[in-house]
Amino acid sequence: MAIVFIAAVLICLLLLLVLYRNLPNKKVFYGFCLVLALTIGAIGQALLFQPKAEPPSEIALRRIAAQQQIFDDWYTSYKKQLDTLDYNWAQGQKIVNDYHNDNISLNTAYTRLNLLEHQAQVTNQELSKLAPPISLDDTNYDLAASILNKTIAYSEKQLTAITALKANANPANLSTDNHQEESRILQETMLRNGPDALFTAAETNSLRQNLTLPEN
Repeated sequence: MAIVFIAAVLICLLLLLVLYRNLPNKKVFYGFCLVLALTIGAIGQALLFQPKAEPPSEIALRRIAAQQQIFDDWYTSYKKQLDTLDYNWAQGQKIVNDYHNDNISLNTAYTRLNLLEHQAQVTNQELSKLAPPISLDDTNYDLAASILNKTIAYSEKQLTAITALKANANPANLSTDNHQEESRILQETMLRNGPDALFTAAETNSLRQNLTLPEN
């Protein structure tokens, strides 16, 4: 801020020099100088004498630290389920790719998707149990709840996609005996039913700001 103020003063001095050389009426020039000097003085005084923010009290620091610990404990459990979601989706992609590359049969793909569906159901249930701790402050609780709600919606969409994949890979439901055509059906099913990307950066950044101890 001080650098900007100095730069503005230098620009004003250059402007005054130009006006001094070009204004025929020096009284107008001196009046302009007076107004400009008073303005610069007022701005400079405001910048120099800004009240310093009071450092947070010991109680406030302890509260932030406690909130940080509460959230970290919850987030550790949440992150475990988030990693499982990533793993489940990667496994679904691998099954589809393995079948596409003729590395596995349709029966094997169906068996693996059946197991994957069960794992996705378990993950979805575990996420539903992860309500944020009520000991979080209202603001932090709402942010954590928003993260969880978005993740549950993502998990449910993922489960829907895996269930649809399993149904289309079921040999009993086979609509074609052409390997390429069946592979295309599975790939389109994954693309059509797959979840959108999970975006929680805004909530995470706000929580980081709220739970960061201020520097001395």
